[in-house]
Formats: sequence, structure tokens, C-alpha cells
Amino acid sequence: MDSSTVANAAYGANTFLWFCIFAFGLILSILWILVPFAVFGIKGLLRRIARSLEAIEKQNVDLLAAWREYPRDYNRPTESVVYRDVRADGTVVREERIVPPPP
Repeated sequence: MDSSTVANAAYGANTFLWFCIFAFGLILSILWILVPFAVFGIKGLLRRIARSLEAIEKQNVDLLAAWREYPRDYNRPTESVVYRDVRADGTVVREERIVPPPP
């Protein structure tokens, strides 16, 4: 085997390795620049989720208070509870649920 062939193979492998490192670094730097925009883009979605969770927690507290308010009367009929929630775009959502008597 000729020594120039070995040298050319080593040079080619070294060049390929440096090209891969450069490409990885370039991709990583582009992603690093874009990360803050992704974080700020998610903030609105997280706020909407937090508002929805607050509304759900309030409904749960209202249900628990209504459940504790009444004595345990097994002959009591089911109740109709109406929930209203305001979405982020301003539309009002109305939902009616049937609450069974407590056990």
C-alpha cells in the first residue's frame, strides 16, 4: 500500500469529521438563536391554560360547597347546575350539567 494513499484517506476522513462538527455547530447556533422566540410564543398559550384551570378549580369549589351545603337526603332529586366561562376571544360558553345527589 502506498503511503500517499493512506495520507489521502486520513486527510479525507479528517475533512469529513470537521465538516460534520461545523454542520452540527451551525445547526445548534441557529436553534439557540430561535429558542427565545419559541419561549415567548408559548407564553400566551400557558396563560390561557392557567385561566382554564382557574375556571375548573372554581367550578370544583362551587360543586363541593353545594354538595356540603345540603344534608344527606337520599330522596333528593338531581340538580341542574349551569356553568359559564368566558374564553380568551370574549365568547361566553354556557354548559349545563346534571349533578346527582350525594351518596
